Amino acid sequence: MRIAQQLFILLAIITLLSSCEKENDTPKTDYSIQSNSNFELTSKHENGWIKQGQYERSGEPSAEFEYYANGYIKTAKVYASYPKQHLYMEVGRSETNKPLWSKYYTPEGNLWFETKYENGFPLVKKIYSDKGTAIHSYTNAELTSVEFTSADNSNTTKTTYNKAAGTRNVSINLSGQDILNKTYPYQEQVGSGIYTGNHVPVANPFGTTEASYYTLNQSFSQSPTWQTTANPIEFMYPFRLFDEFYNPGDYFATKFAVSTELYQSVIEQYPITEKGVLIGGGSYQDGYQHFQNNWQVRDSLRKIYNENPELYKLKYGNEYVAKLGYGKMFFIIGAIRNLPTQNEAANEIKKVAQKHMNNLISGDQELTTTEQGLLNKVWFEVKFFSTLKKHQNGVVINSSQSYKNAIMEVNDAEPSLVQMKYESLENL
Repeated sequence: MRIAQQLFILLAIITLLSSCEKENDTPKTDYSIQSNSNFELTSKHENGWIKQGQYERSGEPSAEFEYYANGYIKTAKVYASYPKQHLYMEVGRSETNKPLWSKYYTPEGNLWFETKYENGFPLVKKIYSDKGTAIHSYTNAELTSVEFTSADNSNTTKTTYNKAAGTRNVSINLSGQDILNKTYPYQEQVGSGIYTGNHVPVANPFGTTEASYYTLNQSFSQSPTWQTTANPIEFMYPFRLFDEFYNPGDYFATKFAVSTELYQSVIEQYPITEKGVLIGGGSYQDGYQHFQNNWQVRDSLRKIYNENPELYKLKYGNEYVAKLGYGKMFFIIGAIRNLPTQNEAANEIKKVAQKHMNNLISGDQELTTTEQGLLNKVWFEVKFFSTLKKHQNGVVINSSQSYKNAIMEVNDAEPSLVQMKYESLENL
């Protein structure tokens, strides 16, 4: 009987050991970051996160970047494949995620425009073209002047803004002679002209214009969903929308970064997206201001334009404001970095990140200890942006209360100018 008991105990031990061996044989989830077919990991930080890396598309680089140890972007170069492979954007940022500088390039490789920042806001923006150079200057995040000098130095155009006085002055000099010096309201009105190539606001040929206000009272909202790039264009209007075919596509529309500091702020914070970002938001369209049908004024302007088109364009630009849109806009972005290379592990963490972001917005479904441990393996940050200046560089959302506070600030604000729509002079 004793021998039988011993055999039974021995068999139980063998079974237990065999079971443990089977459990140990179960492959563990691989949360490491490694190079793969379209991503080259150049170097890592001590915590295992990416220091330098490069993405490729069809054998060509699509992005080169460097992260700080805390997960923020240090530098990035982003390439486009259309109409041909070329570098189109590069940025430099501080360890506290403040912009330092940025440069944008044409498909031909020429410098298109560049921005220098101070304390996280634009200081100087220079826009280059074959027509000349425009220098946009800022003080405390407010545009104070735009000065354009033609390529042959034959003419200069300068718009100086005085927010306190509520005015802007436009002066134009041609071959050493002043041909225009006039003061207008601080914000461009219906009829105000612009040089579209350099985003230089100029004079208003319509003088005191009669405009109508059409009320919309329309609102739109969307919960955050995963998108391939941090392109917020569906949640915000390009500040200056010129008279041309507009197709936002699913890529960064860098032309909007010239005049829309909010858009520029977003795409420069998230030039590299590892398997997408969570993005959602909302907008309220209060209405828009537009021309009344004053054909007599337009006919007289067309007559003057036809007499000397070049002089007319020099004073009043090549397009004019036809509509002014007013409202409010906000969007929220959840960006994730240093994801594991293995798809299963990356998707597992992305689900946790989405749950966490939903909790920040709605205040329910808090993460479990296990889920929080998974999220701690990566860099994940939720930021709130809006048309309010205080939200231009984004506000970090770390609780449902901070999200409610940001929404309340938007709701309590008055509708502001969110878009200027232009028409060509040929449409006069």
